[in-house]
Amino acid sequence: MRDFLNRSFRTKLLVSFLLIGMVPLLLCTVLMLGIFQSSLHRSVADTAQTQLDALCGDLDGLLDACAQVMDRLRSSGRVRSALDSGHTDMAQDIYSILYDTASPLLNDAAFSLFDAGGSRLYATASLSGGGCLSVDWGLLKAARRSPDIVYRDVDDFGQGGAGSLLQAACAVREGERVVGYVVLDLTQRHFERLFEKRTGSAGGVLVLDAFWDEVYASASLRDAGLAPVLRERLLAGLALDGGGEYSYYVRPGGAGGLCLILQQPKPLAGWVMRLLYLVAGVAILLCLGLCAAVSMGMSRQLFAPIRALNSAMEEVERGNLDARVEPRGADEMAQLAGRFNRMTRRLEENLEQSLRQQRELNDAQIRMMQAQLNPHFLYNTLDTVKWLGKIHQVPEVATISADLADILRSSITNDEFVPLEQELRLLDRYVEIQRIRFSGTFQLRTQVDDGLLDVLVPKLMLQPLVENAIIHGFEDSDGGEIVVSAREELGRLLITVSDDGRGMSEESLRNFQAQILPGPGRHLGLHNVDAILRLHYGPDNGLRFVPTGGRGTCVRITLPITRREVPSC
Repeated sequence: MRDFLNRSFRTKLLVSFLLIGMVPLLLCTVLMLGIFQSSLHRSVADTAQTQLDALCGDLDGLLDACAQVMDRLRSSGRVRSALDSGHTDMAQDIYSILYDTASPLLNDAAFSLFDAGGSRLYATASLSGGGCLSVDWGLLKAARRSPDIVYRDVDDFGQGGAGSLLQAACAVREGERVVGYVVLDLTQRHFERLFEKRTGSAGGVLVLDAFWDEVYASASLRDAGLAPVLRERLLAGLALDGGGEYSYYVRPGGAGGLCLILQQPKPLAGWVMRLLYLVAGVAILLCLGLCAAVSMGMSRQLFAPIRALNSAMEEVERGNLDARVEPRGADEMAQLAGRFNRMTRRLEENLEQSLRQQRELNDAQIRMMQAQLNPHFLYNTLDTVKWLGKIHQVPEVATISADLADILRSSITNDEFVPLEQELRLLDRYVEIQRIRFSGTFQLRTQVDDGLLDVLVPKLMLQPLVENAIIHGFEDSDGGEIVVSAREELGRLLITVSDDGRGMSEESLRNFQAQILPGPGRHLGLHNVDAILRLHYGPDNGLRFVPTGGRGTCVRITLPITRREVPSC
């Protein structure tokens, strides 16, 4: 990276153009291919999940309907009597009950009635492969032990009618005694009828039992032997698709612990993705060549005027302000050359102006130092007046002189911020003068936490607010009270100056909020304090007037809490 930064401007410009042109294109290509592939896979997955939900709903609906038929059959008193007695003279009635009860499902499932010994007595369909089931093991043994309907994969125990893939059975009881069984058979034809309207030619359906052994496989999957392969992948913690051309979507069924697996071809085959990446790569290479050609042409066009400008700047660096660049054309580089020429001319003018301003600044500093001699004369004069007041036993004159000297000394210091304690002390000096002037017609009360006395505030901030309360608040009145309070709230200093005088008129308040200055000879203290606060702390930190209910004025100031740094030893 350091070597690249040390190369010429032309090389860096060329590389920058190539990066600017190629990086976004490369990123956009990769992102678009990724988004396209992800969106397509998500769309196919959503469709497959919807299809799988419908298949599960159909299977669960069929099993629930079959369960209702079996419950009605085993709860029929005539069925129990016929199975218990074993007489065949009731055969017509039993067949009538069997067909009437199972009539909605005659095309979707086969129902049989077995006696207590496991012999099939009645059936809604002819099932080849024998008419007996063992009661000592398998399906009927499980049904005898369970009060509910039990389901078994026929291949699990090798019994049942030929062509039957799934059986369910429940015991028919007379009290505590088993007198027979109701058996459900689902064959290959039943499963195909159930799933044919939901599956397309490209996909397939697998129905597995709780151990992931195959119960049913659609025609496209019947000879694939997928159940053992998928079970091995599941136990190994691998993806079911195994990186092949098909995706598998799994959904557990309801009754019988069955599991449905839907096989769907992946939306993009491997060769399709390779073709897309090849096309994208060729497009990127073509764009790379175009960007390189354009970048080289632009760098050549920019390099000549930049080299001339660089040479002229070297002359200026050596002190030759007469260096100039000849503008060629009307493009941005020509404009830059013209501005450089104007800059050198103004630089000469600014040098002369700087020398002249430096002379004027030196003169101003001399006058400032001379002006600072005058306050010493005023201090000495006020000190003389104070002692004359004491000599002639006029304490008011001495007090006013001492207080005025303190206020004057503080007002001309270079400190813009003073501790709150010092500001309150100067306020006491000012109030002492005003009490002598107005014969004590008002009272000042301060409420300040001791922990806030060292907080820095703008100098002479409180005196104009108290002066405004004295002059305007207590005008044409017998006096009142002024309260100055300071407290910490939410990490900021909250200062309030309130009085119980006549209050501020609506017109004056509107003029203040609109920053309309009063006429000549009027009091400007509030406007000055507000301007100082806004300059120091921002336009949103000026004076705020708090409603007082029609009497008096309340002014609030909110400042950040800052303290003077104590130098470390």
